Amino acid sequence: MNDDLDRIAEVLLAFFDDKRIVEALHNVHEFGVTGWEKWWQVELALYLSHANEKIAEWDMEHPFDADRRSRIAQGRMALDIGFRLKRQSKDHWYFVELKQADDYRQCIDRMCKDGDKVFGGRKKSFDGLTIKYIACAGVFLDADEDDVEKYLEKACAQYELEIDGFYYEPLCEGYKLLIF
Repeated sequence: MNDDLDRIAEVLLAFFDDKRIVEALHNVHEFGVTGWEKWWQVELALYLSHANEKIAEWDMEHPFDADRRSRIAQGRMALDIGFRLKRQSKDHWYFVELKQADDYRQCIDRMCKDGDKVFGGRKKSFDGLTIKYIACAGVFLDADEDDVEKYLEKACAQYELEIDGFYYEPLCEGYKLLIF
């Protein structure tokens, strides 16, 4: 497994280990709340702002130019959340695009579409931050791991994405986290 992907997974899994977040996910599931991706982004930003032992800095919606050779038409993109770990170069950041959908296929499709966009972006932002590693993370309702893996392979092939590995982890009753 890629060390950088491991570091991103460690941060995201620690976030989802928080009792308050687990309780909120239980409520989301119980009451059938959908479209909670922005809530996730905000809560993750708040978590990063208090994770002083691991996180040196964080940012939301950081702007980058898209690589003109990519398939996307837009010239600019903003990455959902970024952070720099302590004891790392000041300009090397980890970035994560977040997705949420109840159905794993819909979530993976959205993650791959984001991957197609962000993996082809420029590696330096307008103000000089360098992407050390970028990942896509998705949360969806529990699904069979073999089905998820097969669908991920199919979706990555469709979008011509090469991934360094993935994490498929349970979060709480009813939800799974996929990171690639």
